[in-house]
Amino acid sequence: MAYATISELAAALRITTLTPEVEARLTACLDAAAVEIDDALCRTAEDPIDAANPLVNRVNLMRAVEWYKANDAAFGILGTDENAMRLPKSTFARHAVTLTPLRTRWGIA
Repeated sequence: MAYATISELAAALRITTLTPEVEARLTACLDAAAVEIDDALCRTAEDPIDAANPLVNRVNLMRAVEWYKANDAAFGILGTDENAMRLPKSTFARHAVTLTPLRTRWGIA
């Protein structure tokens, strides 16, 4: 379950026309980001995240934007031949740090 709406993501991406194809792509991006959030917070169905939490909403939107734009960075490289930039290997790590205040479980090392 996503923590943001299709309308919020469309606004973040400046998409003004929602077709069924675009809505399906936006939904997939929001859901993928939500799965990453649930995993980072070690949450289960028995220990749900408050869907109204603004921090979770913002991370869901930011990460969904990254998922949506991922096709522009095929093979981890963004830009042109003359001005290329390699993306970091763990693109969710910075979002996981943002979510740290919401973690309720920590693994034992």
